[in-house]
Amino acid sequence: MILTKKEKIIGVILAGLLFLITLSSTFFFLGKLKISVVQWVAFNSCSPTSFLYLLLFLVFLVKKNASYLMITFLPIYFLGTMSMFVLPWNEANIIAHVGHIIMTLNLMWVLYVIFKHKEYKALGIGLLFSMLLFVPYIAYVLSYNQAHAEEMLKLFL
Repeated sequence: MILTKKEKIIGVILAGLLFLITLSSTFFFLGKLKISVVQWVAFNSCSPTSFLYLLLFLVFLVKKNASYLMITFLPIYFLGTMSMFVLPWNEANIIAHVGHIIMTLNLMWVLYVIFKHKEYKALGIGLLFSMLLFVPYIAYVLSYNQAHAEEMLKLFL
């Protein structure tokens, strides 16, 4: 798929914003809160998938295969976009919600370019890989967070 200059610029800007907010979030969890990598993967589950999206975005820019854009769609939608409806909208979560909004804007851009360029095969292949790879990851995150809910609450109080 060949993007127009405008589509490419918007995609790169959104990816850049996602990189900055994900980096900030990662430094907060690993640096300030000093949690382990396993805890980071579960408690800040958006960050690993956002980093993977960014890597696959770069692969897409090189290979021009839109399937790469869809691979992280499911976890970013579930863990990012849907979090806006689960986490309270208060001052403690405002930065997290800024990240969720940026993730959602990236997903909207992906859907826009996929449908505009009629890349339906890439949509199907990417979503299939997304389900195969990330349904177990989402299940792990949910079960880990439920089992360690008290520990997670202590981090934010």
